[in-house]
Amino acid sequence: MRNHQYSKSRQADDEYDYDDGPRKRPRKKGGGGNHKSCEISNSANRFFTQQERCQFCFENPTRPKHLVIAIANFTYLSLPQMQPVVPGHCCILTLQHESSTRSVDDNVWDEIRNFKKCLIMMFKNQEKDVVFLETVMGLAQQRRHCLVECIPVPQEIAKQAPVYFKKAIDEAEDEWSQHNAKKLIDTSEKGLRGSIPKNFPYFHVEFGLQRGFVHVIDDEKEFKSSFGLNVIRGMLRLPAEDMHRRRKHESVETQKQAAASFAQDWEPFDWTKQLD
Repeated sequence: MRNHQYSKSRQADDEYDYDDGPRKRPRKKGGGGNHKSCEISNSANRFFTQQERCQFCFENPTRPKHLVIAIANFTYLSLPQMQPVVPGHCCILTLQHESSTRSVDDNVWDEIRNFKKCLIMMFKNQEKDVVFLETVMGLAQQRRHCLVECIPVPQEIAKQAPVYFKKAIDEAEDEWSQHNAKKLIDTSEKGLRGSIPKNFPYFHVEFGLQRGFVHVIDDEKEFKSSFGLNVIRGMLRLPAEDMHRRRKHESVETQKQAAASFAQDWEPFDWTKQLD
């Protein structure tokens, strides 16, 4: 069992952020021979405490099960736990606690890509394209669960999405960066894996499967986890106040209705039905 740390989603745009982390128990004086066993015990305690906190981990009994749309071997598709930015907003997540799509094994990577392909086909029937967003921070603490936001956007607006995101990142770069690092990396040729090494915090946006940008996050304190969704809100001309307030909780009944509607649209494209 890997000694990952976990977090619990309580907030809206900053849904991964929390400061109430588990603390080591004070070590008793003397008894130096038990030092190693105490460390193992403390590690196990941290593991289970954090696992219980992360409501994206599939085995967490408190995970909102009514939001799940489809389950594969290593990943699953779910509606967001907070109010969606637009109808059809969904998330691809790993079953186990992983830190990012950049660091997952090939079998997990392939499943994430399968979900993306099928979502693109599903929304194409609705004359929409899909923008995929991933924000990776807090790698040292392993506090964030690997999650890809999938936002359907009308095709005419989606054509302008690369321009919107490039402009937004370039304009905000002076506030974020402490160094003269490359601001924006085009992932069209090499993909995410070929564009940045592992263990770097980053923001990644994909426009379908053929084009995207990745920005290495230089200062995590300055980068807002709501950045990508706010760019989407600007593209769609949604109320400006939505950018500055936390996403709301919806009633379970409203979420169940949304999940049922989504599942009906998803059913013809559900590749997980081919799994044993």
